[in-house]
Amino acid sequence: MRVRLLLLVWLAASFSWAELPAEPVPNVAKLPVPYAPHWVLIHDFAFGNLIDSKFVLADADSRTFLGMVSAGQFATIDTSAKRRELYVGETYHARGTRGARTDLITVYDMENLAVQAEIELPPRRANVVINRASTALLDNDSLLLVLNLNPATSVTVVDLESRRVLGEVATPGCAMVYPETGRSFFMLCGDGALERIVLDDAGSVATRERSAPFIDIDADPLSEKAVRIGSRWYFVSYAGAVQPIDVSTAADVMPRWWLAADDERASGWRPAGWHWTAAHPDGRLFVAMQPNGYPGSHKDPATEVWVYDTANRTRKQRVELTTAGISIGVTADAEPRLLVANVDGAVDVYDANLGTYLHTLHDVGETPYMIHRID
Repeated sequence: MRVRLLLLVWLAASFSWAELPAEPVPNVAKLPVPYAPHWVLIHDFAFGNLIDSKFVLADADSRTFLGMVSAGQFATIDTSAKRRELYVGETYHARGTRGARTDLITVYDMENLAVQAEIELPPRRANVVINRASTALLDNDSLLLVLNLNPATSVTVVDLESRRVLGEVATPGCAMVYPETGRSFFMLCGDGALERIVLDDAGSVATRERSAPFIDIDADPLSEKAVRIGSRWYFVSYAGAVQPIDVSTAADVMPRWWLAADDERASGWRPAGWHWTAAHPDGRLFVAMQPNGYPGSHKDPATEVWVYDTANRTRKQRVELTTAGISIGVTADAEPRLLVANVDGAVDVYDANLGTYLHTLHDVGETPYMIHRID
């Protein structure tokens, strides 16, 4: 017994000699800016706890957690590598789920993920489930547009240079914001048309014009979850028609084309998931797809991602997913990664050129529903 006691005393003394040195306080790491090509922001919508969402910054290659930006309910994010800043749209209530409401654009720097400013908005920003077109950067990233829904639709114009709200533009019957060039943007309207708005230097409407209706809302509506390649926006309908809109001069509605061949459409191939489109600057359009689709199946998870050359409107590749996905994203470099938020609450990483599965990012949030490329 005495031998055992002496041994325990000796072991305790040994462990005390191996104490780690105290860490310096404060101890804050800085991120290199610009970020590496395969660093991405993963949007944890916190579906079971909507008032406390977040954005996780992760390295898609090394599977490293790099940092986190917290956010309020129904958050949005816009990134500007040019300004080296992140812009988080968020809503808070004084008592969590009730009380006085505050809407903000919170500005973070990319190097420290530290708050640089809070820009208070009129308390009517659209509180909707993740949708990239709820906000948009405009005019060389000097302006930020924020969609409002109260219940009328409007757009708040934020000056990012002065960190203040310039004003509000009424947009009755039209929603979502898609930037063009300079200070112009367009919106989709309930009658199947689009409305194009050009702002003046004060952030007010300089010109406003509406197209003829081009969307058959009842037969085959367009999903608002579009992506941009160069001067063209690409919308995809629920049935799988691609609708390009060219914004090189004005919002010109271009001819449509189909994702799937006639026999594939007949067998039920349709777009699927929450955010089913992604794009690469080289002209590739990525669309998450499902077989056996039907009217109303558009939120079902995708089993494949189809890749298109938008220049000649042909399919280049079919990527079979290891786990069904709900949202996709693609990095913008020459060796891009295709990222798929899957039904298991993780993010699968693929070589976007080869279509091969590489690995999975786990523990990136409660409900990681969206991948944001950092542009």
